[in-house]
Amino acid sequence: MKLTLIWFLINILFVTSAIVYLFQHRAYTQAKQQRLDEARIRSFARRRKVTAIIAIAMFIAMSTSFIMNMKING
Repeated sequence: MKLTLIWFLINILFVTSAIVYLFQHRAYTQAKQQRLDEARIRSFARRRKVTAIIAIAMFIAMSTSFIMNMKING
């Protein structure tokens, strides 16, 4: 039961980070389309990259916790 709860919480964090990444990507794309100043576009690009790395890390953590949960609980 404990591993199921851990997997569930990590899953929530993964979904949240994926949604945040999509919003960051949207902000970056709109900034490029509106031709905002270069510093602002770089800021959006940096934030998008950081949220992508976090989302990937959370996906790996979610997958690992799911596999551990399935190994132990069947």
